[in-house]
Amino acid sequence: MRRYYLIDHKILFFFGYIFYLFTPYIVGTTNAFKGFQGMEMFQGFFKLIPKDKLLAYILITLSWLPAFYLGHFLYKLCKPYKRTLQIFPASFTSYGVSYIAVLLIAVLLIFTYISRNSLLGNYQVYDAGARGKMSTLLVIFNFFLLYQLLTKQKVSYVLITGTIITAILLLSMGGRMYVIQTFIIYLVYKTSYAPKRWKPVQIISFALAALMIGSWVGTFRMGTAFNLNRGLYSLMAEPVFTWFSTSTFLIANNIPVINFPANFFTSFLNLIPNTLFSLKAYMVTAQGMGYVYQNPLGADSVWSTVIINFGSVGSFFFMFITGFMMNFLRHLSENNRFWAVYYILVCGMLPFQFFRDGFYIINKQLFFNFLILPAIILGVLKFIQYGQYLFETRSYSKEAVVD
Repeated sequence: MRRYYLIDHKILFFFGYIFYLFTPYIVGTTNAFKGFQGMEMFQGFFKLIPKDKLLAYILITLSWLPAFYLGHFLYKLCKPYKRTLQIFPASFTSYGVSYIAVLLIAVLLIFTYISRNSLLGNYQVYDAGARGKMSTLLVIFNFFLLYQLLTKQKVSYVLITGTIITAILLLSMGGRMYVIQTFIIYLVYKTSYAPKRWKPVQIISFALAALMIGSWVGTFRMGTAFNLNRGLYSLMAEPVFTWFSTSTFLIANNIPVINFPANFFTSFLNLIPNTLFSLKAYMVTAQGMGYVYQNPLGADSVWSTVIINFGSVGSFFFMFITGFMMNFLRHLSENNRFWAVYYILVCGMLPFQFFRDGFYIINKQLFFNFLILPAIILGVLKFIQYGQYLFETRSYSKEAVVD
């Protein structure tokens, strides 16, 4: 039976687009969740946005959807035929991942000890560094778990256990974004490569379970008991409060038509680990480009980030290129295990993290956590394989000479 991606970048982008870019507008115009924490501040900012700026926001945002899908279809013109998805054959590297899992468990123990004061801290003891380490570890677990899931071999129980424990610990620290990514990654796998693909009922049940966990963690962070209203509020608060950066940007700044993306380009300096070199002094922030906005909860809406970097017209081409590259990655994933894992990981971040984090985080995810670091680890495994091959070849040659 021929199989293709049932849930891919097209669907996941559309979900994030509606959730993050239109939910705040709807909440602002309807005055929803009145009386809940933070909503008075949100409504205060929303009412200060000039009407012409709000109209510009709607028009620019509406242009992004066709831009993304035009980019997707342009690549489709270059490669009009999709290839059926197949599980990849087992290899020395895929078996070697099981040993990597043991090392990751050791790292998990170290990170757990470092984060001990943040575990079950209900956000009252917040250590951004510790949670960042745990989040990165979950991403690496996700990569190698998916690497084995896409292979004709038994998946390491150590890898599965490590992934689950890391996700639970991260949830206990108040972090749900990377755990939701894990849910999405597994959902894409179960609707594409899995030998027994999920049916619509299973997909809906899994999605509802993920939303319930996400809303429960949100109420846990607020220190209140869970009910339907609070659960819905904790979910909607994510895009609404992320939109603080956009609302305050619209109040205080003119919308540029086109801009030089200094913040985008210098964000690649964040790929270099701070333990080696600290290049933060050379990174240009959005504020450093001369724009003023507020993000009291730390999240940067993709709207303000992209507009500041590229401008209203430039943002159209940015979304166009994004759609083109996503379809390009999907094409690569159809016959290469590494790129299949990479594509699914990118899909995992598309509906949430893409819309709420700055480029210095997004690019580090895309090029270091998803690409460079796993490639280095797999490269070490291939080097070991090559060394073993040389050793066995020389041993065979010596035996042949003796005989």
